[in-house]
Amino acid sequence: MRNSADDLRRRYADRMAQGDSESFRTSLNTGNSASMGEKKKGPLFNGSIFLFQIMMSVCLFLGAGIVFKNDSELSAKGQSLIKNMYHSEFQFAAAKKWYENQFGKPLALLPEKQSAAPENTAAGNKKDTYAQPASGRVYESFQANGKGIMLETGKTSKVDTVKEGYVIFIGKKKNLGNTVVIQHSNGEESWYGELDSIDPSVKLYSYMESQKTLGKVTPNKDGKTGKFYFALKKGNTYIDPSKVIRFE
Repeated sequence: MRNSADDLRRRYADRMAQGDSESFRTSLNTGNSASMGEKKKGPLFNGSIFLFQIMMSVCLFLGAGIVFKNDSELSAKGQSLIKNMYHSEFQFAAAKKWYENQFGKPLALLPEKQSAAPENTAAGNKKDTYAQPASGRVYESFQANGKGIMLETGKTSKVDTVKEGYVIFIGKKKNLGNTVVIQHSNGEESWYGELDSIDPSVKLYSYMESQKTLGKVTPNKDGKTGKFYFALKKGNTYIDPSKVIRFE
C-alpha cells in the first residue's frame, strides 16, 4: 500500500511539473508575439524624422544669419531674395487654381450652390473678364492719379467683387479709408477703397466668389449719391480699370 501511494504521489508531481513548463512556454510565446506586433506596428511619433526637421530648421536659420552678416555681392543677392519672400504676398488664388487643374476640386462636405452667370461683364466671354463692382459713372479717371478710379453711385449702393479670389487685406489704407483687397488667380489684385462699411462676412484670407458683396459706398455730401475707389494691380503696376470693365 505504501509503495502504491508513493507511486501515485510521484506521478502527480511529474504531471504538475509538466503543466508548469507548458504554461511557461505558452506565456513566453504570447509575450514574444505581442512584442513582435508592437515592432511591426511601429511608433506613431518618429523621433528621427522630428530631429532631422529641427536640424534643417536650425541650418536654414543660421544660413540666413550668415547671408545678412556678409557684405559680398553674392550675399547681397541672397538678402534681396529673402526680403522679397517676406514682403511679397503668397499667391493663394493661383495656388488654388493650380491644385484644381492638377487634382480636381477637393471633395466638398456640402453640395455647392450653382451660381448664376455674372451680368454686366466686360466685353465677350474672355477668361479674365471682370464684372462691375457697382453700377455708376467714373468721375475721376485713371489718368488723374495713375492708380485707380473714383466712381459715383447711388447713395446706398453695395460694392461687389469683380472676380473670384482671396481676401488678402481688410482695414484702413492711407487716403482710401476702409479698404478690401482681393487677390485673383491670374496674379492681379482688385482694390475697393473709400467704403462706408465692410460687410461682416468678409474675412481675411477667405475665398470670395464673383459678385459677392464686400461693403457699402460712402455717401456724398449732396446726400443723393455715393462714391468709392476702385483699382486693379498686377505686381507693382496699376491697370486702368476702364480698359477691362465697362462703366457708364
